[in-house]
Amino acid sequence: MFYVGVLLFVVPVSHWIDKWSRKKMIGLMAFCWSAFTLFTGCSGSFGQLLAARLGVGLGESGFGAGGTALIAASYPPEKRAAKIGIFNTFITVGILVGMVAGGYVSVHFGGWRTAFYVFAVPGIILGILAFFMQDYSIKKDPGAAATPSFAQNVKSLFANRSLRLIYVGYGFFAVVVFSYLTWLPSLLMRAYGIDEAKAGLVAGALSILTLIGPILGGLFADKWQSISTGGRMKLAAVGIFLASASLWLAFLTVHDVNNKSMMIFSFVMLVIYGITSGMPNPAVMASTQDVVRPEQKGLASGAAYFCMMLFGGAFGPALVGKLSDVFGGGYQGIVYGLYVASLFGVAAAIVWW
Repeated sequence: MFYVGVLLFVVPVSHWIDKWSRKKMIGLMAFCWSAFTLFTGCSGSFGQLLAARLGVGLGESGFGAGGTALIAASYPPEKRAAKIGIFNTFITVGILVGMVAGGYVSVHFGGWRTAFYVFAVPGIILGILAFFMQDYSIKKDPGAAATPSFAQNVKSLFANRSLRLIYVGYGFFAVVVFSYLTWLPSLLMRAYGIDEAKAGLVAGALSILTLIGPILGGLFADKWQSISTGGRMKLAAVGIFLASASLWLAFLTVHDVNNKSMMIFSFVMLVIYGITSGMPNPAVMASTQDVVRPEQKGLASGAAYFCMMLFGGAFGPALVGKLSDVFGGGYQGIVYGLYVASLFGVAAAIVWW
């Protein structure tokens, strides 16, 4: 339901980010996801739990798009990808800390509900602080023409060929990333016979490696852009191509559990995947900000998040699951499904290049 919430709300909320105030929408969305995080812990039925998670998706739909637009407006174009890369890195840090700390709180302080109560507090604090940030929203001139409507803004975005290619590639990119995140623990359990806890630990350790990807990707994207037109998107293309290739190589040897050298090779390939798969995102989000008018920056990034959630959150993992069944299940079924998913990464590289 979290993904559904983002899909439903990210585009209209992003429109209001541009139309009203970026910092105020960030603060409001932080309050929103904190409130619904609290309601998650208070849920008394499955229906209430689903509604609460839908509300958390509403909060996230505004924060990511609003944060990207605010950063893009706060720094010169030649530094955008690097700054967005830092922003993306700390999102990942927050997710990892939340997983570890949430599990600890759940085990030692009264169960899973307590974890949601505790993690509602930081968002409220950050929501308050957001209202004191410097705002870079567009100030409307009283004598200017009427502000374009929501429908007109959306239409103008998708009339932009550069944005269309960015969005299509971003959807393909998300198929690879979301499929890997969803199915890696199951693959580890089926291939190596480890339990769920150990599989989650290994997957989490590999996820930590993704922290360096957005920072490197942002720095390299800005550098490439400074010497070549379209350099940011070329960096994104190289990143997802290397990530897809490393997945193929990693899973070629996953069945050889008794060969230590092959297991080390697979692990190294997954490390490379973790780094390179994190590199495209800051380049992509910075590029969405480069090709639109100042009053469309929030909507441009929001539409990118929509494509990411539609293809990655809704389509990618389901496709791998279906293909796993078609190929006979077990670890080999997952491997074949991820092979197919990685082809979407190659398609993203072609579109972006």
